Amino acid sequence: MHLRGPRSRVLILVLALALPACSQDLLESECNLVVLNQSSCSLSVYVDGQEAFAVRAGSDGTLDDIGPGRHVLEAMDPQGRLVQRRAIELATGEDFYWTLDRC
Repeated sequence: MHLRGPRSRVLILVLALALPACSQDLLESECNLVVLNQSSCSLSVYVDGQEAFAVRAGSDGTLDDIGPGRHVLEAMDPQGRLVQRRAIELATGEDFYWTLDRC
């Protein structure tokens, strides 16, 4: 098959523009957790019982690709006391934003 003429050029242009979108969709299959710490203290974030990261007061933190499905999130203060617990269910490619506003 030999491509010539304006129709072929339009087809090639459409395909070229569509390819980056397809590859972008493949990258978007991750489930990320974004924690916004609006409290006045640093907090440790646990995912499914495992410490994931600490986030300072007034900061945010991200955990990349926690995977789809059910997860239990916990925020602990510096003394190890539970501040907040939340169960979430993520679909493939879904991100979760968790705002913590108290210690």
